[in-house]
Amino acid sequence: MVNLRRIGGLAVAAVTVATTGILSAGPANAASNWLSDPNSCTNVKTAVQKDWSGYTIQVRYGTCGGVQYGWGRVINYRDGAYIRFEVDTTGDRVADGSDLRYAPSRNYTSGYRTSTSSARAFRACVVFSEKETCLYSNGATAWW
Repeated sequence: MVNLRRIGGLAVAAVTVATTGILSAGPANAASNWLSDPNSCTNVKTAVQKDWSGYTIQVRYGTCGGVQYGWGRVINYRDGAYIRFEVDTTGDRVADGSDLRYAPSRNYTSGYRTSTSSARAFRACVVFSEKETCLYSNGATAWW
């Protein structure tokens, strides 16, 4: 004879473990911090800007749906240029995430949620390869 009470207890334990895993996952998934197209944000301002070799590279920020985001933008771009936007979430000023766009197709990146924490920072740069990062680009803004 099968002990239904024991099976029922195991089922409740499994549901409890699954629920605890979801609840202890912490804040929203990092992917939910990204906004695919910040073009409709309002109150847009430029946080930092760098003029380099005819390019104007910017970190911009604005409000979309009541949430503030930052993103990268390049003005005066030419064929072969990409705009790269890097996000530091740990405070070490090393990119923990990034977005890259081919400037002639779209001269601004996806947006990332801003934070009051000094650990979060953004920078943007012009690169000429999908593999290049802002670390090695002369056309990079300061971290903001």
